[in-house]
Amino acid sequence: MSVTALQCKVLLLLIMLQITVELSLPSPASPSNVCDRRVAFLKIVGGSCLLSSSSFHQSASARAPGSDDVTEAVAQIRDAALDLRQLQKDWDLYAVVTSEGRAGNNTAGARRILGGIAPQAGDAAIEVAKVTPLYRIDGAFTAIRKAAIDAEDKTSWEFRLDFAAFDEIAERVLFEIQKADGDFYGVNFASKGTTQLSGIYNEARAEVDKGSVDLEEMVRLLTIAGAPGL
Repeated sequence: MSVTALQCKVLLLLIMLQITVELSLPSPASPSNVCDRRVAFLKIVGGSCLLSSSSFHQSASARAPGSDDVTEAVAQIRDAALDLRQLQKDWDLYAVVTSEGRAGNNTAGARRILGGIAPQAGDAAIEVAKVTPLYRIDGAFTAIRKAAIDAEDKTSWEFRLDFAAFDEIAERVLFEIQKADGDFYGVNFASKGTTQLSGIYNEARAEVDKGSVDLEEMVRLLTIAGAPGL
């Protein structure tokens, strides 16, 4: 998702405020530890200005947070599968270890794709959801679960959906995406060099790979049932 100039200015002001507060408060930490925290903060907050997500799928029909529209929910799951597959292809852009043995400056980019960085409410959250399919994908799962449970027409795709399999996959996907997002967050605070950081990235990649397989299987289940847009 593109970031406006105004958003970047706000992020820069947040960075300046963090540094000002850090410098003004006494701390028993060593100068190197203060620097480490500042570097991590810059990567987490400032990284969003570096991300250009033009290669990722952006759907105008994605589900708005709180919506129970199942057609939009299906589109969100379909687009989420595409985005996760693209993240796999572009992995080296995000899982970076610098020559100093620190995380690269685009971990926030990966977290944004995974839905871990986004406004939590209001119009901004709706706009984020429309162009970031993995953001609040749990809502899409819930909308389809409800539709399947309430379905009475035996000819409808909601009734034909393999609900048990869908529900099991949904739980796995939520764990896998949250774990990968947590790894991309935590790697900014790792301080034991290349080996430790590479291990964290490998763990994140394993979860992304599993999540991609699971989302593809979920799309297959929806396709078999006859869900719209597939």
